[in-house]
Amino acid sequence: MSAFRAVYADWKLVKTRQSVQIIFEVPLQEADAAYEVLGGMPAPAAERWFGIAALRDSERAPQPVVDKPPAGAKRDKRDWSDLQPQQQAGIRCNEPTFIAFLKEERSDDWHEAQDAAECVRLICGVSSRIELGINPNAGIAWSKLERQYQAWKAVEHA
Repeated sequence: MSAFRAVYADWKLVKTRQSVQIIFEVPLQEADAAYEVLGGMPAPAAERWFGIAALRDSERAPQPVVDKPPAGAKRDKRDWSDLQPQQQAGIRCNEPTFIAFLKEERSDDWHEAQDAAECVRLICGVSSRIELGINPNAGIAWSKLERQYQAWKAVEHA
């Protein structure tokens, strides 16, 4: 095998090397195969270049079928990372702590918007939160805002 499937998860600017790290996630059960394709651990002295191509919809990983819990059974919460960016933003915009973060850390945007949802749309450069899951730049802006919020929360509200 010379290829593997992965999901584009994030990117990170590496200022000291004038580059960007692009982060892809591989399902755990496929990790060994991906590791083999990549040739093991990276060797800084021997760079290897790889091509990355988007899969067509029909080639994407199938979504797992989730059995419905029996009536009256307690439903497990979904992991935050399983939610689409627009869902994450919708949840955050109803959290008083997130609103406090926007008022404190993004005061210029807050004063222009006066509403958490509008403030997020303004910061991310979209007219609707649904675009956070469609427009890659908006999704990146949302991820950055979420990371800033988590960092602020860890310091301010630990």
